[in-house]
This record gives sequence, C-alpha cells and structure tokens, in this order.
Amino acid sequence: MVYRHSGSVLATLLAKPKFEIMKKLIILTLLLCFSTLAMSQTEYDRWRYKLGVTHMGLDIRYNDGQYNFSDLHNVGFIVGTEYYINPSLNAALNISRGKARHEREFRALITDADLRLNYKFNNGYILKEDAFFAPYISAGLGFSHLKEQEYYFDEFEGGHAIMPLAVGANMRINDKTDVYTEAALKKSLDDSYNYTQFNIGVKFSLKKDKDSDNDGLIDRKDECPEVAGPSTNNGCPLADDDNDGVPNLYDACPTIPGSIDGCPDQDGDKVPDMYDVCPTKAGSPETAGCPDRDEDGVIDSQDPCPNKFGTMNGCTLEDYQNITPESEGSIKVQLIEAAENILFELDEATLTEGSYEPLNDILVVLRENPEIKLDINGHADSTGSSDYNMNLSQERAETVKEYFIENGIAESRLMAQGFGERAPRTDNDTSGERALNRRVDIDFIISNK
Repeated sequence: MVYRHSGSVLATLLAKPKFEIMKKLIILTLLLCFSTLAMSQTEYDRWRYKLGVTHMGLDIRYNDGQYNFSDLHNVGFIVGTEYYINPSLNAALNISRGKARHEREFRALITDADLRLNYKFNNGYILKEDAFFAPYISAGLGFSHLKEQEYYFDEFEGGHAIMPLAVGANMRINDKTDVYTEAALKKSLDDSYNYTQFNIGVKFSLKKDKDSDNDGLIDRKDECPEVAGPSTNNGCPLADDDNDGVPNLYDACPTIPGSIDGCPDQDGDKVPDMYDVCPTKAGSPETAGCPDRDEDGVIDSQDPCPNKFGTMNGCTLEDYQNITPESEGSIKVQLIEAAENILFELDEATLTEGSYEPLNDILVVLRENPEIKLDINGHADSTGSSDYNMNLSQERAETVKEYFIENGIAESRLMAQGFGERAPRTDNDTSGERALNRRVDIDFIISNK
C-alpha cells in the first residue's frame, strides 16, 4: 500500500476491498462501546498498557523508482504503554512487529519501536475529559529494523530512524479499558522506505483500585482521598460546626453538640431537649419527653394519681371520686382544668377574653396554698416557622406569669418557659384545633415535698 500522497491514512486503508472485514469489525466495536459509559484516564491512574494487531503497507524507493508492496499475507502485533502527563498530553511507547510480503519480489520481517507525544482532544477544552469518544494525534521519533529480507532490494536490511505520525481514537469500555483504532505513517528519515500501519486493539490499566480513607469511593473518584466522606459530597466530609459527629446537613442543632440527631438530651430519654417538654426529667416520645410512671397517658406533673393507671384525668373512677378538696390531687385537678381554658389570640401573646376566669381560679389556689410553685409552659400552633413559634410561646408563658405577679403572687414561685409547637394538645388541621394548641399548661411543685 503506497502512502506517498496527501489525504487520510484511515480513509485510504478502508477504501481497499480487502479491508471490508476490518471495517465491519470497527463498526461492531463502535456499537458495543457506545452502549457503555466510562471514566477517563486520570492522574490517579496514569499508566495504560496496550495490545493490538497491525496491518502494514510498505513503500520502497529503488533506483529513483517507487515500488508498491501492499499485498499482506501476515498480521503483525503491536504492544506499548502510555503515561498520563496532563489532560492534553500522554507520552506513548509503541513496539510493533510484522511480516510484509509481495509475491516473489519482496519479503521481510519489520520490527520497530517509537516514542511519541499524544495530543488528546478530550482535554476539557475541546471535549470533556470523560468523553466516550476520545480522538488524538501523535508524533515522535523511532527506530525500524528489517531482517530476513528475501528476493530483491536486500540493501534495505538493518536499522533506519523513523518519524511516526498518527491519528487515532480511544473508545471507553469501562474505568480501566479502552478500545482504540489508529492509522500511522512511519517515514524513514533517510527516505529509503515508508510504511503505513493500521492498528486496532485495547488499552488497559493494571492498577488496583485503592480507597485510602475507606469511605467506599476509590481514590481516583474521591476529591478527598485521605479523608472519609459520603459519595454525595464526592468523598469529602460534610461540615460539622459543633464537632458532634453529625454533619450540619443532618444536624437539627448544628451549633450545639448532641447525640440525638445532633441535639443534646440532658435526661437521656431519647427525646432531644429541643422537643422535650420536660428536658431534665426522663420520659418517652409518646409523652413529649415527660415522665408518666403509670403509663396512662397523663404525665406525672398533671396526673392526680401518678402511681396508678386511670382514665379519669389519670385516675380510676373510684380514686377520682375520693379526691378531697384539700388534697394534692384535688389541687392538681383544679390547676389542670383551669389551665385548659387559658388560650390566646391568633399570632399574638394576648389572652382571649375567656381566659381571665380560669386565671383567677388559679390565683385562688395559689393564695390558699403558699407552698405551691408553678411551671408555666407556653405553646403555639404549627402556623409559622419553628423559631417564630418558640419565641411566641415564650411570650405567652411570660404573659401569664406577669398576670399572676400583678395580682400579688411572688415571682420566686413562678417559672415561665416556651415550647413552641413541639407539644400540641391536638392536631393542627383546623382553625379550632389550632386555637386549642395556642395555650399554656400549668405544672405545679409543692416546695415542701
């Protein structure tokens, strides 16, 4: 095959009838490759090794004439390696060996080696670095050797310096394997002979995948290969401002260290303090973090009969009927029933008109029982943000506290705390339900017990 004229080497080769089978093989390879996705060669996996087959067409100048020896009866092989320099350049070493024969006029074993610099079009500027189809061009210097030459033209035996020029393309199969096709012109620098090669083969990596930080993402796909992080963040750790081991993205309390969803839990009841109505007394999620010793659904601070299961405000019917007016249980019932009617206007810390009567009933109890102290817990419905509702509920608790102080109750007997929307009395689906959740609850403490 003569390659003394300008034009595409690949097009010239494929134009020959004897290359029809090769053309079909290339088309099949392309179809197989386009059905897959892959990653490109990177700085984390710099080396590629190559193995393929080659066809040669030889062009010899003899006595100022040009002889075409392009009838090939043997397929040669090509091996090599490539080294990733940067996204645009690879260094490549290629070694090929094959026989060329033309009837009874010429026969020789051609062995060559060359060192080239490949310019890759999938460099992030022209094509994406992980492009499936990755064309390249290359040039370099090499050495060619003819031996076992028979018949005529035996003066060309021995070594000749060559300059290889090539065009080719890599087609990614997977992270470690490419199929490549290449057409190359190898021109002897002494102008004694030139030959063309059409190569097809595979390039592969022998490097074992490494995961230095054991985060499940191999180093060459890991933007932080020395520090563990989730794949959703490309292998880098997520920010954790409070250093509690829960990333800010998943931390309900990103600035306060804690063990429950990143939030503190003082009483260890698995209810974070921010959702715990009784943050210093262990309870359960079902009772908003407050204790309920008899497990009747009425928390101890509001249960007239905290040690015995009951359905009448936490008591059995018999115990409820036996509560004496001066007993602790009776006082608790009065406070609970009165507090149920202390409600607030929508989106305000203003008491509703009907709230003053139950407030005055509580005042009577406080005046008659000076040993009693009150915890006033403010609540809000789910309208608005959680931060807004927390502030609003605190203002509501303070409103009730101020009412008692203005009516002669010592401030030392009163504590006000807001709990936002975390402990609703009922659902928040209707306006009536939301009105019931805009409230205060009263817990009482008898100081001499």
